[in-house]
Amino acid sequence: MKIRTLILTLSGILLITFSSTVFNKAVGQSNVYQHDTISMEPGRTHDVFYSLKNGEVAKQPRSDWDIEFSTNVYDVTIRINGTQGVALYAYPYADISGWNAIDTTGLFLWPALNNSDKNWETGAFNVNSTGSDLDYGWGVYNIISHNIIGDSLFVMQLPSGNFLKLWIVEKNAPLNQYTFKYANLDGTNENQVVFTCNDYKSKNFIGYSFATGEFVDREPASMDWDLLFTKYMTFYQNIMWYPVTGLLQNYNVQAASYPQVDTAFMDFSVNALDSANISTIGNYWNTYQGGTYTVFDSLVYFVSDQESSIWKLVFEYYTLSSVGKIGFRKMLVEDHAGIIETQGSANGKIALSPNPATSDAQLLFNADKPGMAEISIINLTGQTVYRRNISYVSGLNNSILDVSELPQGVYVVMLRSGNTILQNKLIKN
Repeated sequence: MKIRTLILTLSGILLITFSSTVFNKAVGQSNVYQHDTISMEPGRTHDVFYSLKNGEVAKQPRSDWDIEFSTNVYDVTIRINGTQGVALYAYPYADISGWNAIDTTGLFLWPALNNSDKNWETGAFNVNSTGSDLDYGWGVYNIISHNIIGDSLFVMQLPSGNFLKLWIVEKNAPLNQYTFKYANLDGTNENQVVFTCNDYKSKNFIGYSFATGEFVDREPASMDWDLLFTKYMTFYQNIMWYPVTGLLQNYNVQAASYPQVDTAFMDFSVNALDSANISTIGNYWNTYQGGTYTVFDSLVYFVSDQESSIWKLVFEYYTLSSVGKIGFRKMLVEDHAGIIETQGSANGKIALSPNPATSDAQLLFNADKPGMAEISIINLTGQTVYRRNISYVSGLNNSILDVSELPQGVYVVMLRSGNTILQNKLIKN
């Protein structure tokens, strides 16, 4: 759960090359506003996956899933669809031994569990953690088998008003496979489901609907989008959980907010870009007054997208009309893409943790056989500021990068072995 970026093998992956225009300003595109509008449909019932470079990527109904599982082999995140009326409670009276005799006395006095609105990894099921490094809320890590073994029972209320009991039995980490069980509170209609996340590894999450008993593949590939226009639950004024409409950032997408400035403001700092908080943009760009939403006219966002390019984002309007439109303008401030896909279909990224880093960062990758590789760190002007060679073994490799002397900012870390290059963005705080 703590390391989100995919760890890929040094063979059979997406090969990437770097063009001669790496980190150059975009010719004819920088400092020119592009106006765009998205529609979340009447009642804001749909999620819109959006790429700053390419515009709207996909639009999906929000009501077709109840829970969702992270597809990453190193994650154990399980989230709920809280804005659609899914409510989750940890069963307080027994561990998994109480599966056959669920007692719901005082149910609505039990603490309701919600997804974090600050990161993707803390799903509602993960909130139940005791705080131990081995406890992931719904289960505990087994240091021998490397599996997560379910140790908790849950009661879930569905949008229909029906209740289920639910047990995440285990995650088989080597197979990236979940097993979970659910039934009516009286034990009828019991189902056990086994599924392999590797079937959806290009996506962040895969959903499941209890109404249909089917998985819901609703997300575009994670590499293809930067921002999600959606409804999500937030802890409103530290008093109560409340649904709001706003934007959440994808993994590896950072944002910085500049309030109380003229919208011509351009004096941003890459050091302010926050990769830890997925709701930096959130719903903070509007306020509800007199039955309508008003967009703040002195608020500017800067966003670093999946390719590390920097965009300026200014919201223009938000209407609750029949199509639920949000209007905004965007400007490509710095083009740091320069990474061209040449073949293959996998995500050519390595894992970096922690990210952002202040002193040391772990670089994790997997290899099919031993070999040699070069590690480079490149700043946003295209200058190589760190380089060293390493030898690696077959299997999982962990190399420590000392970035303590690097200035704060955004960097690209590359690992090159032969014709294969893996890369990821690193934030130095």
